[in-house]
Amino acid sequence: MAYGYSTYNADGSLALSSTDSTWTMLYSSSASANTSHTFTGVPVMPTRTVTRTMVNQVTGDDEAYIHTFTLSGGTLTATAPSSTDTIQTFFMVYGK
Repeated sequence: MAYGYSTYNADGSLALSSTDSTWTMLYSSSASANTSHTFTGVPVMPTRTVTRTMVNQVTGDDEAYIHTFTLSGGTLTATAPSSTDTIQTFFMVYGK
């Protein structure tokens, strides 16, 4: 039996799987709550994907937003959709 790491898009489609090919973690960083960030120095490979997760996720009925992002060349831009309700977001960039 093989084990691996898999992440899925919001629509349920597979975004990343380590069970059928090897992905290298190229970069990781955290965007602070309620602010937008630009991260430089992200290594470039022919195929890259970005995963993200909430840090200190709120519980209960509080509403919170996660940063949106763009990856272009060696720059990862994380944008806070709300200046008061965006939670800290941890980003990981994988490549192969």
